[in-house]
Amino acid sequence: MKITDFSIIFVIIVAPLLIFAQWRAEDTNTFAKLNHQYDGAITVATHDAVDQLRTNSKPNYEAGYDSFKFNRVNPEPAFDTFIHSLALNFSTKDEASKDVLSRYVPAFAILDYDGALLNVFQESTNKEGDRELKRVWLPKIPFSYSDSEGNIITFTLDDFVAVYDAELKEWVKGKRDRIMGEVSIPLLQDLEQFDKVRRDTIVNTFQEELAYYINEHNVYTKQLGITYKFTLPLIPQEDWYNTIDDIGIFAFFQGYPYERGQGTFNQYALAGSRLFKNDVIQAATVDGEKIFFNKSCHFPYPVEEIYPNKKEAARAGYKERSCLNTK
Repeated sequence: MKITDFSIIFVIIVAPLLIFAQWRAEDTNTFAKLNHQYDGAITVATHDAVDQLRTNSKPNYEAGYDSFKFNRVNPEPAFDTFIHSLALNFSTKDEASKDVLSRYVPAFAILDYDGALLNVFQESTNKEGDRELKRVWLPKIPFSYSDSEGNIITFTLDDFVAVYDAELKEWVKGKRDRIMGEVSIPLLQDLEQFDKVRRDTIVNTFQEELAYYINEHNVYTKQLGITYKFTLPLIPQEDWYNTIDDIGIFAFFQGYPYERGQGTFNQYALAGSRLFKNDVIQAATVDGEKIFFNKSCHFPYPVEEIYPNKKEAARAGYKERSCLNTK
């Protein structure tokens, strides 16, 4: 056999392998870029939703302990902002595209001061008597715990509780240290154990409810045109516990097909709002403009003043700059 024949055979055998290897390398690079793009999209969308949560916290609940903390969150604009931002980061903004993207969001949850708010798909009967599938907000899910004596404790993000004393057969509300002498509930007497059970209850409630409703999303996938099997992703316990000190958002985006090749994108994002635990308000002058911003934004600007709240900063002539505005 001539050398030229060997060369031809070599090319026939090796060329496809080289082409395949190059294609795989390009494919891997494409997936890496898409993952980076999609990761950024859900992160930005979640922070935009948190920003909206701050902006649309109900103004009628600004004075007084109870009124300030209960029912302060206005959830609908936060979810709308999340989907709108997600669509923009996927280079689309029409309603049909938003609807498609929302199908890959099995659950959008808000950790509120006194319970969990979940936005999920559910089937119901409309006015015409037809069954329809649409996103709904579930009734707020309380952070409830019961002991072996039949006592019930409903926790919040701090030490304010609503308790049912099984012995007295009555409900009592208030801060732990103020009501512990009025009821016969042992848990209220031990601050360290109280805080541990409180945090465990909040985390467990959130995990169980999210796992249930994300799994329930599978009931509707055929109607939604999706073949992916949705499950609650594995989230480190440390992340759960780090996010229950303040009102925040939990967003899940799963099963979204890549533009090229097989596989799906799956990610979640957690973000705190600083609605409950107030952030420090800092002020600076940047390019001749007087601005104020949350300390948690970590802007590199030289801080001129610190204010107790946004109203005081605005009254001093500063204009708010969002954490999302990096210009």
